[in-house]
Amino acid sequence: MRTQYTAQLAIKYTSAWHESEKGDRIAAIKEVVDIFRKYEDRVGLRGTYVVQGFQAHTDILFWMFADHFNDIQDLQLEIRRSSFGRYITTPHAFTGVTKPFEFSEHPTSFAIGMRPREYLCFYPFIRKPEYYLLPKWERKALIGDHGDIGHEFTPDILTNGVYGFGLGDYEWLLTFETNDLQRLVDCVRKLRESKSRLYMQDEHPFIVGRYFELEAGLLQYG
Repeated sequence: MRTQYTAQLAIKYTSAWHESEKGDRIAAIKEVVDIFRKYEDRVGLRGTYVVQGFQAHTDILFWMFADHFNDIQDLQLEIRRSSFGRYITTPHAFTGVTKPFEFSEHPTSFAIGMRPREYLCFYPFIRKPEYYLLPKWERKALIGDHGDIGHEFTPDILTNGVYGFGLGDYEWLLTFETNDLQRLVDCVRKLRESKSRLYMQDEHPFIVGRYFELEAGLLQYG
């Protein structure tokens, strides 16, 4: 698997954004689009996701990936320094890295070129310390049980798992992609039956969004 860095950047519009003139908002959005174009040979944009209507803490989620994290960081800094940046806060930001999984050969969907789906469900999580002290064979069995449940929902749901150890507050970052929200609900509910749930310490926030191309999403829901 090719090693790449990922970033999920959640933004929330301030009241000043909604009170600004339409022309100013359009100009600010155009500036953001130009920033992403400036970095397009170094930073990929998996999608722009409209979260409004799902959760109140976030309006838009950008999902980015790159060979070098510095490029992602520089892009984000340019957004914050732009006119668009004056109108937003960033309630959440998550950084991960793609690496082969210890107990699973399941591919990370975006990393093997699979097209994005209409909806995204993202959440970071931390396992209990006791999990890492279990014998290797037992951890492998737990992950196998979890994976078997997830396989019941392929190909309706794409999975993307990346490592977060040392890059932030979470150990793992997981993203589901689907065209069917009901299948997503069924999948997440069914996964609650996995024995690995006994070793889950924290898994929030959940961020659910609808896929858009960058400019279209910002113009329509900005």
